[in-house]
Amino acid sequence: MLKIGVLALQGNVIEHVKAMQKASEACGIEAQVVQARDAQDLEGLDAIILPGGESTTLSLLLERAGMLGLLKEINAIFGTCAGLILMAKKANGKIEGQKGLELMDVEIDRNAYGSQLDSFESVLSCALLDDEKIMFIRAPKIKSIGAGVNVLAKLPDGGAAIIEQEKEGKYYLGAACHPEMSTCKIHEYFLQKAKEMKKG
Repeated sequence: MLKIGVLALQGNVIEHVKAMQKASEACGIEAQVVQARDAQDLEGLDAIILPGGESTTLSLLLERAGMLGLLKEINAIFGTCAGLILMAKKANGKIEGQKGLELMDVEIDRNAYGSQLDSFESVLSCALLDDEKIMFIRAPKIKSIGAGVNVLAKLPDGGAAIIEQEKEGKYYLGAACHPEMSTCKIHEYFLQKAKEMKKG
């Protein structure tokens, strides 16, 4: 059985917990889904989800809790929205001194699509999805990607929406959107990758 954490400091925690539980049932991979609120909760995790929220606040909370370094040791990480900002090597618009995980070779623009009032839904070009509309809420924009990054889903304008990277024996999945609001298919994919990384 895999032990999957959902970072529970802020953001769409319950939505991710439910999506991962549905994904476990749908793809037949047994998973215990736990909420991670402190450094101790990260022990023994095979994978973790970093939900959306406010990236500046999330960064400060993680730093105070001594969790940033420990997160980097987890074999598989899935970040949505603010979680993706934390995972990006370069995130434009961060406040001075704001720390991140800096795991994925991507450049991100924070709040590039505007405020919460500018939130929108879009059908993405993605082999993993059918015609589900995926929500973008105060979404970051994936500005550029490195050579080792694979684009899994694109917006109608061709912009990357969901990306992945396998690097130094670890797996990273990042979404500029909120798939947990409408589907568990991306969570199924992540669960399968987490299982592969555990075997590796």
